[in-house]
Amino acid sequence: MAYHHKQSVDNSLGRNHADLILQGGKIVDVHSGLIKEGDIIVTGHRIVGLYDHSPVFAGANTEIMDVSGKYVLPGFIEPHIHIESSMLTLTNFSRVVLPRGTTTVINDPHEIANVMGVRGVRQMMDEGHYTNLRFYFTIPSCVPSLSEEFETCGASFSVEAIKSLLEEKSAIGLGEMMNYPGVIAARLDVLAKIYETYRMRGFKKKPPIIDGHCPGLAGPELSAYINAGIMADHECSTGEELEERLAKGMFVMVRNGSYARNARELLEYVIEKGIDTRRLMLCADDRNPFDLLNKGHIDQTLAMAVRVAKESGWKIKPVEIIRMATLNPAQFFHMPYRGRLGIGTRADITVVEDLEDFNVFATLRDGKLVAREGQIVNDVQDYPYHENILNSVKIARRFSATDFQIKSNAKQRKARVIEMVPGQLLTKQKIETLKAKNGFLESDIERDILKIVVIERHRQNNNFSIGYVNGFGIKKGAVALTIGHDSHNLAVIGKCDNDIAFAVNELVKMQGGVVVSQDGNVLASLPLRIGGLMSTEDPQQVVQDKMEVYEAYKALGGPLTDPIIAMSFLQLPVIPELKITDKSLVEMTAKGPRKVPLLVD
Repeated sequence: MAYHHKQSVDNSLGRNHADLILQGGKIVDVHSGLIKEGDIIVTGHRIVGLYDHSPVFAGANTEIMDVSGKYVLPGFIEPHIHIESSMLTLTNFSRVVLPRGTTTVINDPHEIANVMGVRGVRQMMDEGHYTNLRFYFTIPSCVPSLSEEFETCGASFSVEAIKSLLEEKSAIGLGEMMNYPGVIAARLDVLAKIYETYRMRGFKKKPPIIDGHCPGLAGPELSAYINAGIMADHECSTGEELEERLAKGMFVMVRNGSYARNARELLEYVIEKGIDTRRLMLCADDRNPFDLLNKGHIDQTLAMAVRVAKESGWKIKPVEIIRMATLNPAQFFHMPYRGRLGIGTRADITVVEDLEDFNVFATLRDGKLVAREGQIVNDVQDYPYHENILNSVKIARRFSATDFQIKSNAKQRKARVIEMVPGQLLTKQKIETLKAKNGFLESDIERDILKIVVIERHRQNNNFSIGYVNGFGIKKGAVALTIGHDSHNLAVIGKCDNDIAFAVNELVKMQGGVVVSQDGNVLASLPLRIGGLMSTEDPQQVVQDKMEVYEAYKALGGPLTDPIIAMSFLQLPVIPELKITDKSLVEMTAKGPRKVPLLVD
């Protein structure tokens, strides 16, 4: 052991030549808040010298990187994201965000867990070891979102399943505890997941991490939620919610995702109130592939946050904002050697041109150059996913139009209709009168009332249910997909039963993703072979396929900006007011969920 300490001493005194020297950069010290010019000396995967005279460290094999005039920051840390929302593998996700300065990601594999269970999460963890990005994982705590009474899921995470995954080297804690009603009700099966995380992490002398999810929770209920052991929340939508969480001891992740964005409003509140930022972090939660490729990741959020600070008259400094993407998450997740530039810390380094736009010049992870001027350096091979994950759509039969007919002895019937609310995940419940033709109820294109079908795809139990939806907007054809939170069964919305059946059969043949079709022809498709959620293709191809799907949807008359997201949440029964699963329509009431029939007269 003493030998390693000797090596460390010799490295910092230049007795051993350095592997890499970053010369002349403006080094951002997230501890003091100061920015000073100097050199950074790297040997192996650690920083061994700061601001020191570099020639004494240089040898014949020392690489010199001139970063004069540029700012040298700790590598960016993403504290909470669901990689599945990017539709990319971890390897391809890494290829996109490393050139953006991200070096560490805490991933909550909630979606793949719902489809493939423990084996799916383990596959994802295994892939994480082979990328140039440092991945940690929080173990999903709420799989499935509701009991088997309401929907069929691909997996169920018991306490034992969570314990087994917490044994993995890259496991860092328990994922967002979405079942806050269960926590507040002191349900022992819910609290056991929190308790076992504390016990297991403590047994290994590792600090427990329990991530949270408690939108709108306040007062004694919030106190009870925190007192159960939950430490952070990323669901704040108002400044008052953020302030109460900080005051009661939580960390708050300020979210700037593709779908849920409240970072600007929350940061404006923080600056106006003079709130201390040491327990704030910047997170994405969900980020689609188009935004990752064309807008960025944490770098974009930092640039936005600095603009907010500038608009305030610089009431907070850029370094304080940088802490939210570096030091603060490192401290929350108990990573003492990441999130800062110091002697002995990991050489996770991001070099940027300025502290306003955060255009990244170079990214180093563990002392190795992994990206430079927007390009990946020292790339890795694609990870080979198992066949069982590549073939997750377990529907053996072919469907025909007659499968989706709704018989009616009357000329018209009253039916429940799911009303989509623009820009929101919640829906409304409407009762509408629908006409019958030849003994079967029809959709009503004029009033934008279309048939929706959800088909179980995990266990071959042949479940499917039929409903009606308002707000999707297509005038012809059909859209089918295997993204459907949280159980991710196959869903399809279409003008007529023939279009619906064709889209379903094509999607099954493709083994997951998105299909847009009309009159027996596929107009566009987005293959998502990995669990029906992620693509095996490169990021550029994924974005191209997704854009073609959007264009095809618009050609059918669709008005929505993001029809995939809008459609994917129609299956989530825990969000009010009316949703559809493979078993039935589900109404979320103040007393909890209940199955309801389609026809009401």
